[in-house]
Amino acid sequence: MSNLLKNTYDKMEAIKGKRLVYMLLAIFVSFTTVGISIGYLMSPKLNEDETPVKTYSGNLPKSEKTEASGKITYVNPEMYPIDEISYSLTDGSGKDIYLLSAKDNKLEISEGLYVKVIGTLSTLKDGKTPVLLVEEVIINNVSN
Repeated sequence: MSNLLKNTYDKMEAIKGKRLVYMLLAIFVSFTTVGISIGYLMSPKLNEDETPVKTYSGNLPKSEKTEASGKITYVNPEMYPIDEISYSLTDGSGKDIYLLSAKDNKLEISEGLYVKVIGTLSTLKDGKTPVLLVEEVIINNVSN
C-alpha cells in the first residue's frame, strides 16, 4: 500500500508545465460540473413549501401589562415542581398577592425587598393558579 502511495506521489510531483495546467483545468471543470449538478438537483427541494408550525393552544399570557407592589419572598420550589416557581409577591401582612416567574435572575436579586413588579398575568399549568411573568422590577427606595 505504501509503495502505491509513494509511486502516485512521485508521478504527481513529476507533472510540470503545460501538462500541469491541463490537469488543473480538467480538475476545475470536473468539480464545477459536479457542483452545478448537485445544485441543480437540490434546487427543487429548496423550492417546496415548509410545513406550517402548529401553534400552542394552551393558556397564553394576556397582552396587557399588570402592575403590583409588595415584597418578594422565597417560596419552596417543591410546592410547584412542574412550573419551577420559587418566588411570590406578598403584601405588608404576608399574604400572597401573586406567584412570580422571570426568565432571568431579577427575582433572586430583589428577594426580600419591597418592589413594584410589571409583567403579564398568566396561569400555572394547572390552569387555576395565577402567576405574574415579571418583565420589570422597580425597587422602592426606603426614604419614599
